[in-house]
Formats: sequence, structure tokens, C-alpha cells
Amino acid sequence: MANVILLCGSVFGTATLTADEIEATLDEAGHTVTRPDPQTIDDLLDEALEWLIVCTSSTGNGDVPDDLNPVYMSLLSEYPRITHLKYTVVALGDSSYENYCGGGLAVDAALADLGATQMAAPMKIDAQEVTEPESIAPDWVLSVINGTHEEAT
Repeated sequence: MANVILLCGSVFGTATLTADEIEATLDEAGHTVTRPDPQTIDDLLDEALEWLIVCTSSTGNGDVPDDLNPVYMSLLSEYPRITHLKYTVVALGDSSYENYCGGGLAVDAALADLGATQMAAPMKIDAQEVTEPESIAPDWVLSVINGTHEEAT
């Protein structure tokens, strides 16, 4: 079973609820999940961690939410060695905005730039189509970690 760190960025609580459900699903499947509070860049440096899951909404003009922003800014300024991590991102957004899922996509790009291994393209969940992302994201994350996820073509 995988040793997972789960980070969350939420504005109105939907990403937090979705992360709660992801954590419960992974726990039930036998994975070890760490969910730090507060979230810091140091949380990603533990070589015993295998997986990083980021569940985040966007704010403003596609920005990273305030509660995840310190980690994101540290990724950009400190350039930590995180090549030991496999990761994926659950990005919540609204396609009626210009920078749809911008917060999640920005975090994804930063993780890739720092050498973490992307195991699946970000799952983009559109609030225009899905009102309860917590109902679909946990099984998707589990399939990525279990290696049964297939990218859409």
C-alpha cells in the first residue's frame, strides 16, 4: 500500500470536502494518508512518502487558494528536491472563467518542473457540470494510485 500525502487548497469548502472523501477512500483501501495542518513545503521532503495528491480549487483569476499558496510559493522559490514523489492533481474550477482550473494547473506545473513524477494528467472538475466533486474524485484518485487509471484519448 502507498504512503500518501494529501494537500488541499479551498476557498469555499468544496475542495476540503472533496479532500476529506479522497482521504476516507484511500484509508479504506489500506493506504496510509498524511494530511498536514498547517501545510508546509517541509511536508513534501519526507523520502518515505511515495505519493502526493493535491486537491484544489482556484480563486481570483485562476490563482492558488490562500491555504495552499504558501506551499505553492515555496515550490517556486525554494526549488525542493521532490523527485521521490509520484503525484496527481484534482483541480476544481468553473469553465465560465477564463483561467479554468488555473490553481490546480499551476501547482501541477510546479511539481512537474521540480521533478515529481506525474502519474495522471490533472482531473479537471467543472462546477458547471459536476455539483458534487466529492462523489467522483475519490475513485479517480484511487484508480491512479492503484495503476488502473487510463487517460482519456
